[in-house]
Amino acid sequence: MSKLTIRVLGGTREVGRSAILLDTGKTRVLLDYGMKLIPKEHPQFPPLLDEEVDAILLSHAHLDHSGSIPRLYRKGRTPPVYGLDITRDYSEILLYDAIKVAKIKGHSLGYGPEEVRGVLNNFRPIEYGVPFRVGDLEITAYNAGHIPGSAMFYIKYDSSTLLYTGDFNTVESRLMPAADVEEIPKTDFLITESTYAFKEHPPRDKQERLLKHVVLDTIKSGGTAIVAGFAIGRLLEVAMALKAQGFRGRLYLDGMARKSTEITEGYPERVRDYSEMALVTREITFVKNWEMRKKVAKRPSVILTTSGMIEGGPVHYYLKERGEDENSSITLTGYQIEGTEGRRLLEEGRVEIDGEDKWILMRVNQLNFSAHASRSGIMKLISAVKPSGVMVVHGEDSERFANELEEKEGVSAFSPEVDEEVLI
Repeated sequence: MSKLTIRVLGGTREVGRSAILLDTGKTRVLLDYGMKLIPKEHPQFPPLLDEEVDAILLSHAHLDHSGSIPRLYRKGRTPPVYGLDITRDYSEILLYDAIKVAKIKGHSLGYGPEEVRGVLNNFRPIEYGVPFRVGDLEITAYNAGHIPGSAMFYIKYDSSTLLYTGDFNTVESRLMPAADVEEIPKTDFLITESTYAFKEHPPRDKQERLLKHVVLDTIKSGGTAIVAGFAIGRLLEVAMALKAQGFRGRLYLDGMARKSTEITEGYPERVRDYSEMALVTREITFVKNWEMRKKVAKRPSVILTTSGMIEGGPVHYYLKERGEDENSSITLTGYQIEGTEGRRLLEEGRVEIDGEDKWILMRVNQLNFSAHASRSGIMKLISAVKPSGVMVVHGEDSERFANELEEKEGVSAFSPEVDEEVLI
């Protein structure tokens, strides 16, 4: 009887450095190969592999799923990377930016521009719903609903099937259609993320109305409304949400989100409604240089900027300029990991900028624009694909969630430890 071994290299019982190795004895395939960014510390990586891999299946471009891939390209190795076309372009800007940030912080990633070029040159574009083969595995990608190009991988080996979700979202957003949960065939074994396994997200339309209220109130007070978010997808969705809620003012977009928005515009088929998105992007003003950034910061305006957790990027400049203005505001649009400057801002009302601790007197808000499935979304997927076994990863409470699936839902589930091997 043929066997499939699953070795978990990272991303279990934590969020970050997702990496899972599939080995049939003839074919070795990685499901993602990311890194974990830790505030004020060196990044963490999954272990380097001694043996060659036949391919990497990249679920999406975020660094916790892609950030270690260039490490595989040392010593002349050139494994192909399979992912959606837009994922290659997003990965290019994220990986080169990771090198730049690491250099500034004095961290070592174990790779440089040459290895990133190797990844990009060996990228193999795939399409949703179109099967392809790597060795004795047949693989089909399905839309994961997380960011443009995000994919869940449905894998057939002999008479067994496996589904790897990567990051997914079962609820439609302004930018993205919901994950293709109903289109995925029944699977024998499910590997699922569990980031929000114990949380339901608030209604998105309510979050959008709250954001509009914050922005209008700030502008009316003569202040600057800063909205901090992730570069890939998040800030573009925020812009779409504000316009959909009737905001008619000018929106400025700064940081890496400028480039990611330009990339997204080049892939109409990767978003929910391209015409709706295009109407918004035509009205966005890009902050293209320091001179423009200084002018924008000095007048009442709405600025959408990176980084999402206040760890760097243009948001630091705006906080330096407007942080003591009580009429101005900053809105965080996502979860703030413990130890980040965004979490310190929420808990202590201060951030560290250029080595200096700075008190922030402007109004601070946090809203939920998450692109991950909530608890009910994860349960919806499990109900749809009806797996015989579930491996729970990508969550700080993944072990507790697996135990609950076993005890309350009657689903055979577990959360592996790092470097644990599972035989199917």
